[in-house]
This record gives sequence, structure tokens and C-alpha cells, in this order.
Amino acid sequence: MERDFGGFKGILIIGLGLIGGSLALSLKKEGYKGKIYGYDLNESRIKKALELNAIDEGFNRLENVPWNDIDLVILSTPVKTFADIANKIKPFLKDDTVVSDVGSVKGDLVVKLYEILKPHVFVGVHPIAGTEKEGIENAVADLFKNARLILTPLGEDKEKIEKVEKLWKDIGSKTEVMDPHLHDFVFASVSHLPHAIAFALVDSLITLSKETGIDLFKYPGGGFKDFTRIAASSPTIWKDIFLENKENILHTIDVFLNSLEKLKDAIKEEDEKKILEILSESREKRLSLG
Repeated sequence: MERDFGGFKGILIIGLGLIGGSLALSLKKEGYKGKIYGYDLNESRIKKALELNAIDEGFNRLENVPWNDIDLVILSTPVKTFADIANKIKPFLKDDTVVSDVGSVKGDLVVKLYEILKPHVFVGVHPIAGTEKEGIENAVADLFKNARLILTPLGEDKEKIEKVEKLWKDIGSKTEVMDPHLHDFVFASVSHLPHAIAFALVDSLITLSKETGIDLFKYPGGGFKDFTRIAASSPTIWKDIFLENKENILHTIDVFLNSLEKLKDAIKEEDEKKILEILSESREKRLSLG
């Protein structure tokens, strides 16, 4: 199948962080022939994006963006900023310009953006890729290759939805369509909860270090470092994700606390059979992931 990146001729990426920068580099590496524009309030990120040849032009004022040359806008900032940005860019958009995003939360946020931006088409997108690092200086050109990509579209403009999907397929993503509210439950469980646990585990060691006067962070081995790697992720990004997907995350935390309490009780009661049952079932499920 010919790679035409959805037929988009001019793409504006708003937010030149890890994901936005990686998308720009991916498009360039895979042979995208249109122009890539970047927008960021941080001038140093624009400068870095230009140095990396990730973008063709960069801006920190919306009125300076060449809107007539842009037919796809991608929001790549913290998710709580999306609605405000959508309201600000709407007056500048050409009639046929599509707006998309790369946010980790969909649900009600997609509904809100759909309403703000109509009659323009908004297509929610969540690439299941990333690292704990942030900033365009850590962008990776192959970040999305063979990675799962969830689309959560509303409305019936099948042609424009397919164009956005084609763009991601052409940089190597494996696409899947999902209801936006189902998306938020799924990823609260498999992504947002693990991040919450990692942050909380590090916080526990901070408390235990203060309690004992021992710097416990001098002693962690590979297991602790592997488990808590994601706690090095951007606090701003994850604060927004936790708040935007609040109800699902609170539910998954409650379920986790119940599981931890179950293990705690088995240890307290020295119930070897129960402990083995919990550990064995968990081990088998984890091994099944490959």
C-alpha cells in the first residue's frame, strides 16, 4: 500500500515534548514530504526541534502560524490544556482542517473537544508508546513503529478518520478503534494504575527513610529500579492524567488496595497456602504476557 500519510500536506504539532517530537522525527524518517510545523510556548524546544530537523518551522504565537498551509493539527501537550487550546485555535482553522491528539485520556475529554471544534473533525488518538523521559531532546524516531495505536473517533466523517489512521499506519503503528470511555477504563487499569503504584512506592521509601534515618535509596537493586522506572515520568503530565481520568483511576486503586490487603492478611495469618495461591496465580498470568 502506498504511503501518503493520509494525504496531509501540512501538519502542525502543538507541544514539542517527547511524543510530539518523536512524531515529527518519525514522519521525517519515514519519508513524509509535506511540511511539519511546531508550536510551543518554550522557545528552547522550538530551537531544539529545528536543530534536530524534526520541524520545518516553529512558532510560539498562534497568530504567526501559516494556518492556510495546515490541514492537520495534533495536540501534544498535557491533557488538561486541550480544551483551552482547542478554543484558541478554532478561529484560525481552515474549513477542512482535522484536529487530533496524542493524549492518554479520552472519555469525556473527547466528547468535549468534539463539541468545541465542530464543524471541524476531531479524531482522538492514543499511541501506546513512550518513555519516562520528557522533552524533544529525548525524542525517538522509531518510537511508534510496531506500537499499538488506539483511535477513539466520534461522528461519522469516515474519510477524515481513515486519513488520520493512515498517517499512523504509515509510520508503523498498529491501529485499533475503541470507544473513548472504554479506552479510559482499559488504560486506567493497565497504564494509569501502574504509574500511580510506582509513584506511591517511591513515596513509601521516602517515608521509611525519614522514619528510620536510613537513606534507603542507596540500596535498591534492579528489581526496584525496573518496577519504579515510570515514577521518573513527568509530574505535570501524570497529574493531569490522574485528574482527567479520576473515577476510573480511583476504582482501579481501590481494587489494587483490596488485592494488597488480601496478601497482607495472608502474610499476617501465616497462611502459606493462600500466599502460594496468590503468588502462583499472579506469576502464571504475568508469564502469559511473554
